[in-house]
Amino acid sequence: MNQNICWIGVDWGITHLRCYALNDEGNLLDSASSKDGINKIKDAKFEEALLTVIDPWLESGKVTPVLACGMVGSRNGWLETPFQKTPCRPCDYEQFVRITCNDSRIKIYVIPGVANLKQIDLMRGEETQLAGLLCDIDSAIVCLPGTHSKWVQIKDGRIEKFSTFISGELFDLMSNKSMIRYSVNKDGWDNNAFTEGVLSSFKTPELLSNSFFKLRADDLMHNIDHAVLRSKLSGLIIGLELAGAKDYLKEQNVQLIGEPVLNNLYSIALSLLKVETSAHNASQITLSGLKYGFNSMQKYLGSEQKGNNG
Repeated sequence: MNQNICWIGVDWGITHLRCYALNDEGNLLDSASSKDGINKIKDAKFEEALLTVIDPWLESGKVTPVLACGMVGSRNGWLETPFQKTPCRPCDYEQFVRITCNDSRIKIYVIPGVANLKQIDLMRGEETQLAGLLCDIDSAIVCLPGTHSKWVQIKDGRIEKFSTFISGELFDLMSNKSMIRYSVNKDGWDNNAFTEGVLSSFKTPELLSNSFFKLRADDLMHNIDHAVLRSKLSGLIIGLELAGAKDYLKEQNVQLIGEPVLNNLYSIALSLLKVETSAHNASQITLSGLKYGFNSMQKYLGSEQKGNNG
């Protein structure tokens, strides 16, 4: 147990639970994780799952604030929290939701997700990553590649609009569930096939399903290497996403927030469209976003305390 721990940040997703112990200056003192994602919690034992990870950091007689983001605030999570509505500033303390728990050593707050009512879209967890980006940039076009990729416009520190594309999920379905899975079941990479796929579906997105079938036909008719076809499948799906995100590409500069492999793929794809990119590691920027949220809470509580004293 570290006596200098001031607060704990939690990134709780569908498949993972990541926790960070920080001091009052926001320096990381320790981190721990488990595979107890939201989907693995049974009988609503969220508090038990969290304590299994953070208990070594807690001290008897001391209350430690815990700030959590991600699917912990979803309908299937610990407590469903209402969404902030765009345009809005992410990780605003006034929107945090307090969770009642049994252990007196912790006081838990959940960062709410964001809803785009005009475009009928939602995010949970990504708003914290966007808050992390706001530590350095107050206006940007942002792409968060992943299972459900997000394209976001941030202006003057506010989320103005965003759109979701299920590119990662579509790749998983096509490569593991569809009939073309037999033709893309080999690891490896071919940059030429990937770029060909990106440009093809970006230019003619209406032919995507036809392009999918051609992968299988190329295998059967021309015995094309499955790693090449898998690379092209990835390019086709990312190219389709970029075609749908054209409205976000007018700035010619995109901030990428994701895992390094995905950041690299999207950087290559966007370079084909003459769009420059800057990449940010998803885990690191999530922690920055949690710090942003905790600082928001500290400022609010500090001003409230001054008001009460005045």
